[in-house]
Amino acid sequence: MDILTMRCLALIPILLLSACYVDPYTHAPTPAPTDWYQAGWDDAMSGQPIRSNPVIAHLHNDENVDREEWLKGYADGQQRICDPNFLTVQGQNGKSFPASCETLPDVTERRAVWEKASREGLQQSLMR
Repeated sequence: MDILTMRCLALIPILLLSACYVDPYTHAPTPAPTDWYQAGWDDAMSGQPIRSNPVIAHLHNDENVDREEWLKGYADGQQRICDPNFLTVQGQNGKSFPASCETLPDVTERRAVWEKASREGLQQSLMR
């Protein structure tokens, strides 16, 4: 066999293998519907203030906002993150006061708990 024939034979498997390429985006799955309860929970737990429907729709790329479910999730997440024990831990660890707690009727008392824990946490970190 001469050199030219050997080169052609070596190229055949390469050409065959390259023809088997599959575009990974041709069979992309359709996204699942948005879990609006979980979206509200996540917003509250990340300390976000209550958002408008257009903002929520934009953030989740879903125009069909279920406001009632989102608010239920937000209220449950808000109850968790604004718990005085949770605020104490956050304050001690130098975290900021969550904006999601600002709309609660007893925000002054909750902020006082957080500020006290924040001062204590700062003092402990300076003593190390």
